Formats: sequence, C-alpha cells, structure tokens
Amino acid sequence: MASESSLHEYLLYNFPIVQVVHITIVAFALPPVLILLSQLSKVALHDNCRFLLHAWCSAFVVCLLMHCAFIACDLVTGKYIPEHNHDPPIRLLLFAMHGFAHSMSSAQELMLSIERAVSCACPERYHDQGLARRILLVGESLAILLAMVFLWQISIDNIAIACCITNTVDLASLICLSITTYYVAERRKYILCSSLNKKYQIKEAMDITRVMLPCGIISLMMKVCSSLAPWIYALQLSDSKYMFTLTGGAYFIIESLNCAICSTLVLRNHAGLRRLTKRL
Repeated sequence: MASESSLHEYLLYNFPIVQVVHITIVAFALPPVLILLSQLSKVALHDNCRFLLHAWCSAFVVCLLMHCAFIACDLVTGKYIPEHNHDPPIRLLLFAMHGFAHSMSSAQELMLSIERAVSCACPERYHDQGLARRILLVGESLAILLAMVFLWQISIDNIAIACCITNTVDLASLICLSITTYYVAERRKYILCSSLNKKYQIKEAMDITRVMLPCGIISLMMKVCSSLAPWIYALQLSDSKYMFTLTGGAYFIIESLNCAICSTLVLRNHAGLRRLTKRL
C-alpha cells in the first residue's frame, strides 16, 4: 500500500494528470459558449435583450479563459499539486478575476429577468424603442460595482463573504426569473385581440423567460455547489495535503460545466437559435 501511495504521489506531483482533466473540461465547455455568442446577433431579439444575453455569454467566456489561465499557471510553474491559493501569488488574482466574471453573469441573469418583465408590461411602446443605453449603463455599472466588491473580497482572502454575495445574487435572479415567467404567462392569456407588435413582444418575452428559467435553476444549483469548495477550503474542513487541488479544481470544473450546460440549454430550447445552430 505504501508503494502504491508513493507511486500516486510521484505521478501527481511530476506529471500534469490533474491539468489534463481540466483541459478536457474546458475543451468540452468552450464550443457551446462560443457558438451561442456568435449566433446571438443573427436571431430576432429586442436590442436590450440581445445586449444582456451578449453580456451574460461574454461573462462565461471570461470564466473559461480564467480556467485556462489557472491551468497555464500550473503548467508554467511546474507545480501540478499547488499547496494553497497563493502558490504562486498570481493564483489568487486568477480566482478573483474568475469571481468577477461569475458575479457579472449572475447580475446579467437578474437584469434580463427584469428587462423581460418590463417588455411585457408595456409591449407596444417597448417594441418601438431601441437600445436603452442610459438604463443599461446604470445597470451594468451597478453590476460591475457588485463584481468589484466580490473581486476585492476574494483578493483579501475573505472567501466566506464573497460566497455569500454571489449566492444571494443567484437566488435573487432565480426568484425574479420565476416571477417574470409567471407574469408573462398570465399576460399572454389576454392578447388575442391585441396588435401584432404587442403579441410579438409578449411572445418574445415568453420564449426568453421559458429558456432562461431552467438556466437559472441549473445555474443556481451549480454555483452553490461550486461555492461549497471555497467554503470547505476557507473553513479548513479537511487536513488533506491535496485539499487546495481538490477544492480549487472542483470550483473551476463545476463553474465551467455550468457555462457549457446553460449555453447548450439556450441553444437547444430557443427556437430561433436552435434553427441557426442546426445549420452549422
């Protein structure tokens, strides 16, 4: 048994076995995210909705890029089993930047649910309006501010508070998406004698909320699961010498899988995006 343990340690410390697992996950996650990002400009959506979906998907791209940087950090330094999140110091910055993108994606989900509710409340007027630059600027500024707080908490190694912040935003986003989906479904019952613009706007709102609600549920579950890893590390619930490798790796893997699953769901469940994807 001792010789087996020594062999495992030798292989893990001297060969990028863990990193190969990470590379496989990123290779699986990146295509659906990039496909979604490339197809959003080709499908019929209101400018505000398109903007928020682009921002949401772009946050996923940054998450995956930070996962790649995390892998590269191991390969460049040759530390295939790092001891802690400061090994080397730049590693903590990578976690912070990933946390920034994570928080931004959650904020986009929240803003998208609000935007769809507004589009359904005043469908005819909303249909004729273009990109709401000022409102989106304010919304994105608040999202960036929240993400900066999240980044700051991670950079000072205050992982517990950072997890509380993002989990709160994720939960608020899911609640808002659920309420919006119900509201849009109720509004759709009374559009038989409405104008074409009103019918179109409510139908678009219904299509997007029906697609995003499953994403919100899965995203919340995945992000809560991914945040368990930092909690375990922050509270030192294990004394294993592989604890950081396991918790840090689990965090990035679950987050990247979340990006892949949510992007795939949108591509599959939205009729317009599904048609475009089949042509590829």
